Amino acid sequence: MRLGLGLPTLGHLATPAFITSVAQRAEVLGYHSLWAGERLLDPVNPRSRYPGTRDGRLPDAMKIALEPVTTLTFAAASTSRVTLGTSVLCMLLHNPVVLAKQLATLDVLSGGRLRVGLGQGWSLDEIEAAGNTSEGQGRRSEEFVTVLRGLWTSERMAYKGRFFTVPETAFAPKPASCPPIYLGVYAPRALERAGRLADGWLPGGLPLEMLLPLRDTMAEAAAKAGRPEPEVIVRGNVRFTGNRRRPFQGTWDDIAADLQKHHDAGIDEVFLDFTFDDATVTEEAFVERMEEAARMWDVTG
Repeated sequence: MRLGLGLPTLGHLATPAFITSVAQRAEVLGYHSLWAGERLLDPVNPRSRYPGTRDGRLPDAMKIALEPVTTLTFAAASTSRVTLGTSVLCMLLHNPVVLAKQLATLDVLSGGRLRVGLGQGWSLDEIEAAGNTSEGQGRRSEEFVTVLRGLWTSERMAYKGRFFTVPETAFAPKPASCPPIYLGVYAPRALERAGRLADGWLPGGLPLEMLLPLRDTMAEAAAKAGRPEPEVIVRGNVRFTGNRRRPFQGTWDDIAADLQKHHDAGIDEVFLDFTFDDATVTEEAFVERMEEAARMWDVTG
């Protein structure tokens, strides 16, 4: 099982110097991947409650958020090996043609290190500010992935769907290697779609007893479509707390045990994100945590 790391793209740690330092240190420690998430707005009176807080507002750690594609491009310039992933880009905030160009550029500049995590989003404020609605999310996401892949892999491509239209066109540069696409979805129908369309699944926060049956749903859909079994990459939002409610919460021993359980269950990769635990964590403490996780899992071995 591979081990990855969430970049500090949120809160007061989201500075150019520290992102460069973390990216370079992660590569030295042997981490397989670096990941960046997406947050567009911090609504004063949110229409959609954030599920992780009592009042539905964003936690302090998410009130500053760097744009992920730009940040990963910045990190790519100071590294040479570690892969670069989005976890996740909300499809309802993007046009697939424009995003295809941005992601292809990142993949070319990084030497083929990009991995694309896509989700549907939950914030109506963000979705409407981006000029979209949540109507037809399933069909829209299917068209979105089709357009991305078509532009990346076809010599010439044309597409006309319910949500997107692309005139016959060439598209260059192509990505250095067609980036794998992972969907961060949870509903059974969405997982069936992921099995048919995506290269993998990118869940977070689910106990294994819930995660594994959903993985089976996706794998069965992939088999019916004649596609390879999709990868599973789990986002581990680390919290050091005595009130353990989800995987990767608790003590270092708890986190080590969770990593071992995911390994034994055949999960392909876990990436640990330390940005949600403490909005006041120092740079020194963040580095100590990423170094301890590397030692604990022996990612250099």
